[in-house]
Amino acid sequence: MTGSPVVVPTPARPGLLVVATLALFLVWSHTFLAFEVLLAPRRGDAPLRWLDLVVLRMVAVGVVCAAWCFGARRAASVAILRRHPLRLAACGVTSVLLYNGALYYGIEHHVSGPVASLLTTLSPLYLVAIGWLFLHERLTFRKGAGLALGLGGVVVIAAAKTAGAPASPGAVALVAVAPLAWSVHTALTKQVAHEQAPVLWTYLVLVVGAVPLLALLPWHGGPALARLDAKGVALLAYLVLFATVGGNAVWTWLLRHLPASTVGLTIFLNPPLTTAGKWVLARVHPDAFAFAITPQEWVGGAISLVGVAVAVLRRPRRR
Repeated sequence: MTGSPVVVPTPARPGLLVVATLALFLVWSHTFLAFEVLLAPRRGDAPLRWLDLVVLRMVAVGVVCAAWCFGARRAASVAILRRHPLRLAACGVTSVLLYNGALYYGIEHHVSGPVASLLTTLSPLYLVAIGWLFLHERLTFRKGAGLALGLGGVVVIAAAKTAGAPASPGAVALVAVAPLAWSVHTALTKQVAHEQAPVLWTYLVLVVGAVPLLALLPWHGGPALARLDAKGVALLAYLVLFATVGGNAVWTWLLRHLPASTVGLTIFLNPPLTTAGKWVLARVHPDAFAFAITPQEWVGGAISLVGVAVAVLRRPRRR
């Protein structure tokens, strides 16, 4: 009796992998600037409130993903729903509702895009803590020191005083909760990753997470959508199609051709690309963007990144 043949993906060209990675993080890094325009513009009233954006973006994403899951992959999607209903629901709550809600609320309350982008890189530190607390993984001195440094950097950023309308420490802390929610989703997904197609699982999580938001659409999202101008609609389409649906597909493709540890470290491209993008836009469109990062925020960000590096990076073993 022979088993099913193992399908080995055709190796991708290194140049294509580099281009795909840079393109993906150019898209993902600029989502934080799109959030600023929609939730906390430099001038005038915000086109959307945080809950409006959660509902509009994730319901649209859920519709697109549901069309693919139950159109092109119906049998496999139904099988996953029957086998993992609670895990799908938990992943939907953490990655769709909690992650996006915490992130958007903080940005609406004046956490800048570059700072929010930096705080999302705390996910590896949270995974260290989750592994220690719930998965019986050993907490080494190096990991503990990295965790302490990373959270210390968040405290430094939260205490920074910025000009204009500064973000409150509570808003910064709430944005720091967003990568914690994502880390819980990652830990839950890791336990079934070996048996499910990654892109199908991800799209199903987005569908399940969007279902409760449908009930809010008549009051949050629907009325706001009718008031959006062409720029707002274009930014929303960018977040739905390029950043979420397309971005997750590219991310899954990278995972097929590169080690997970290598792909995971590319998340550190987000903060510098977000910061550089805002610096450029602040000079091209000064009426829409103001580039202002205080020295204390720079210091706090550096401490957090050092903490993540200490916890995650390993020295190569000598033979």
